[in-house]
Amino acid sequence: MSTRFVVLPLLLAAAADGIKLKTIRKTKHCSKRANATLLPFDCYMNSGGEYEGLLDKTKSGRKCKNWLDEGSYASSTKGIGNHHYCRNPNGAKEKPWCFTMDPATEWEFCSVPECKAEDAAPEGWTAPEGAKSAAAEEEGPCLYEAPDDPGYTTWKEGRACEDKKGDKSWLISNKKVAADDADGCMTKCEMMPGTEYFTFFGEADDDGNNCGCYRECVLVSPSMTVNSPTAFRVK
Repeated sequence: MSTRFVVLPLLLAAAADGIKLKTIRKTKHCSKRANATLLPFDCYMNSGGEYEGLLDKTKSGRKCKNWLDEGSYASSTKGIGNHHYCRNPNGAKEKPWCFTMDPATEWEFCSVPECKAEDAAPEGWTAPEGAKSAAAEEEGPCLYEAPDDPGYTTWKEGRACEDKKGDKSWLISNKKVAADDADGCMTKCEMMPGTEYFTFFGEADDDGNNCGCYRECVLVSPSMTVNSPTAFRVK
């Protein structure tokens, strides 16, 4: 007879005799702040200007064209990068769309569903009376806090990654973009497949750009380094 079929009757019998079975609970540390604004990944709100999902076909099934190859929008536009996912740059159209690979159809809307209204934040679980100490009761429900991790580490302070050398290019898309700070530069580079490093410059170049995303980081020599850079490595 299988062990699992033997254990169940024993448990039932123990319960009938009034024997209390000890339950072992696993606990984990958590803090007092919760993020109650998370949305489903592949849906859009309002007109979809913030949509950054992975749908890459139109409602008719046409394959989307790479945004940078198409050329109408720069990688500095929110959501635009070296990819072919549905987007709605600047929220200009009704919902997410893309340029298509079909020469007969320049662009088309995508079948991205609209996000449902957010549910009310769930109430914290209340422990049975006596299950917690007085100090723990005063702290209230235990809520999750996401770890504070930017997703990158400083690799070389005061140094920059080389854009290219000869016929070898490491700068993704062969151009830099503008960003407010290192976090903003990381966000831009996340949109560019293959990013392993990025350089954020304290001062912008002549084109107003201060962020470069790189496949590899070959450091610019100190004598050629300008604009107060810092090289970062993506985790």
